[in-house]
Amino acid sequence: MIERLENPVFRQSSRQRMRGARTYGCLLAYLLVLGLVVIISYDQFVAHGVQRTTTGLAQTLFETLVATQWFLVAFITPALTTSAITMEREQRTYDLLIMTPLSRFTIVWGKFASAVAFIVVMILCGMPLVAVLFLMGGVDTGLMIALYLGMLATGVLLASYGLMMSAICATSTLANLLTYGSLAVGYFVGAVAGTAFTLSRVFGGGSFNILWLGSGLTPWQMWTFSVLALLLVSWLFLQVASNYLLADPRVGAWKTRALLAALYLLVLVATVLDAQATTRASASANYLGGVLAFMWVTVVPALFTGVPYQDRKWYEWLRPGSLRVGTVQSALPFMCLIVLMAIVADRFMPALLRTQPLVWVYVMGYFCWVWSLGCLLSFAIRNRWGALFALIGFLAVFVQLIYTVSMADFGKGRLQWLESLVNIALPVALWEASGKMDYRVWVVLYPLMTTASLLLTGWLRRVRKSAVTENS
Repeated sequence: MIERLENPVFRQSSRQRMRGARTYGCLLAYLLVLGLVVIISYDQFVAHGVQRTTTGLAQTLFETLVATQWFLVAFITPALTTSAITMEREQRTYDLLIMTPLSRFTIVWGKFASAVAFIVVMILCGMPLVAVLFLMGGVDTGLMIALYLGMLATGVLLASYGLMMSAICATSTLANLLTYGSLAVGYFVGAVAGTAFTLSRVFGGGSFNILWLGSGLTPWQMWTFSVLALLLVSWLFLQVASNYLLADPRVGAWKTRALLAALYLLVLVATVLDAQATTRASASANYLGGVLAFMWVTVVPALFTGVPYQDRKWYEWLRPGSLRVGTVQSALPFMCLIVLMAIVADRFMPALLRTQPLVWVYVMGYFCWVWSLGCLLSFAIRNRWGALFALIGFLAVFVQLIYTVSMADFGKGRLQWLESLVNIALPVALWEASGKMDYRVWVVLYPLMTTASLLLTGWLRRVRKSAVTENS
């Protein structure tokens, strides 16, 4: 670890950052905001005549200060890394950096460690204000340590994510736009999902019970799983960034897939331990199947699209060695391994929560269908990002279209039977109480749609191959 922290990239990035006037201006503005928040909060308490003890006032000011500091760290951190690699390209020093004997991951790690070091500096700069409030009393030491560890974890996660976007994008402007845009969408979706979950629990709904996790885990187990998940996710982002420093990112994709499998294995272990400790009367069957689909639905569009290899036969991609190459063809065997891991873990679940064999067939059929659709779009567009956005757009537009039509009133009531067609885009039957018949229907439909999509893909390849032959 010390050798990695002392690599040349870390030293160069840290010196370049700390020698610039912009860094100290950022720290000055950061401290001014924190100071103004404390002053304004204190003035509001005094102006409204709130009768508080010194201990209660210090506790309230501490909570306000930490919330503001957490927001500033989360807002500033992505900007520290989104230009880490794109700036090398824009300043024409990228080729010199790649020609050094340093490995790709060492270069990425040096950029990441430099950003994390600055995050620590930002957190420590606010400690004098916290120390004053701490002397006033009312601030719990354990809570303070936990909050600042969470703040550091947020910074680490966002720094690795920003570095990944910097490696993927060509310019700093695009990297900043995509990073902050995706984070804004993620925050919005998280807020909506959290609100829906809270309302479901308050009003006695059970639609989200199948995805509830953590009530049966001890605090030490929760901390352990959270720390391991943070390390794996950050490592995954850094590995993706290092892959994009290669001439062909698909060559190093096996490391990314290994980290994804390890992360999902961690989720499976946490889910099994939670289910064994707490078996809720309101819990539904097919629990682990729902967790599998919920976690991977947002991942498979990126996993099932890309620029495909065309120098191998289709059956050659079914070999275990094909998993080392990150192509759209080898994504299906990888997903089969993921489903197999879930089936094995399901044997350790309580009988009430075990997933039916038909459901596993349904889930695997859905993934095969989306994979075949991703193959078709990848061969048609032949651009990774174009195929990715086309697949996401198709799934999103189809869900919205079916929802709009099914909610329409034509004088004979709503066409609720159309809601079943949403299974084409999302495996919603897993979370429906009346979805048992949908399993049988879609277990048959998914293979048929997969076959049709693959036949269309094969026809497209033959047409293009014949066109190239004629032109030559």
